[in-house]
Amino acid sequence: MILMNLKKIQSYTKNKKLMLYFLMYFVCYLGLGSYFVVLSPHMIQLFGADAKYIFLSGQLGYPLGYFLVGWISDKTKQLKIYGIIFSLLLIPTQYFLFMPNLDFYWAILLSAIVRFLFAGYIQIIQIAALEELYYAGFSISRSAGTLGFFLMQIIMFLLEIFYFPSGLPLEIEGARGGQIGTSIHILTFIMSYITLPKKRKSDSPYFFREAIDLINKNHAEIFFVLSFFYYFSYQIVDFYLGAYFRNLGGMKFVYLSWMIAVLVEIPFFPLTQKIIHRFGLKMLFLISLSSGFLRFLLLYIHSTMIGGNWILFSQILHGLHFTGYMAGSVYFFHKKFPEHIYGSAYGLFMIFSLSLGSILGNLTYGTLLKYKGFSVLFILSFLIHYILFTIIITNKKIDKQFF
Repeated sequence: MILMNLKKIQSYTKNKKLMLYFLMYFVCYLGLGSYFVVLSPHMIQLFGADAKYIFLSGQLGYPLGYFLVGWISDKTKQLKIYGIIFSLLLIPTQYFLFMPNLDFYWAILLSAIVRFLFAGYIQIIQIAALEELYYAGFSISRSAGTLGFFLMQIIMFLLEIFYFPSGLPLEIEGARGGQIGTSIHILTFIMSYITLPKKRKSDSPYFFREAIDLINKNHAEIFFVLSFFYYFSYQIVDFYLGAYFRNLGGMKFVYLSWMIAVLVEIPFFPLTQKIIHRFGLKMLFLISLSSGFLRFLLLYIHSTMIGGNWILFSQILHGLHFTGYMAGSVYFFHKKFPEHIYGSAYGLFMIFSLSLGSILGNLTYGTLLKYKGFSVLFILSFLIHYILFTIIITNKKIDKQFF
């Protein structure tokens, strides 16, 4: 009887934690949903090709947020205090980033700050979710973030169609969309206070050198190199695809495209663990890369040959493209690195793969867009994704050392 009661209590506690993390991810990405979608078309509208420098500052802030917060959390064993601070600071910074008459240099500074705060906050809740819920619980709660993102796109789409007056200057049209999610970060702060544990689970002593040694031991440097090229070519999704869809049909097309994009992502994330257990980690990366090169091929065909609104439905591939690689990366570091240095190892990955790849990709794509147009961007991303897919599926050395 006592054993049965203990099991019931454990089950209740586990389900309660899962629900709290589910709600925390939901409100976080509900608030960030407007930021993600509006930044690219809004800044390109305001500053043209020079918007690449605004994107660049964000790319510098993003890995720094992951690395510095991961490092300090590993070192101090603290979680809640950082989650509370970062969620509060997102409120004013995200709001002012989307002021309609924002100065170019203020835009560069605020872009870096918002991206730093966002990355640091996501690192905190990701560490907490993995420690308390393990990968299975993390994948379910993280899918709630996509659900929140999806709901924000519906809200913004409906407001754009039925509420906002038409004929406003384009800089105001973009600004109002970017500022919509700001007040929701108050809920993010509340959920962080309620949900996040005060301290990390592991009491093991922290040595930064241990993270570097394990990167070499686990052959993670191979993954770093492959991911560099993945994030290099992924920049078109983060920073230029929104502008392409805006050219097709205004901001309502941007919101609609991202509503379509996350339809697959919501159910796919919880399935990633089953895919890994049944087919291996390699399958997640193959799903991601094959979806990516097909997606970019369709965009290239649309931009050079056919045209038409059907291209919006190519966004269905986004859920497989983004989630496969992101979930595979999280799973890799969660399994290969102990809890007390996970944040540092993942932070190093964000600097050397995501940051360097994103910076060079953004500068390359921004320059190509200025002189060559969107079609060259699409075909370049297609070729890189196809080459990465071919390397992973055929190279037995990578298969043995990494997967």
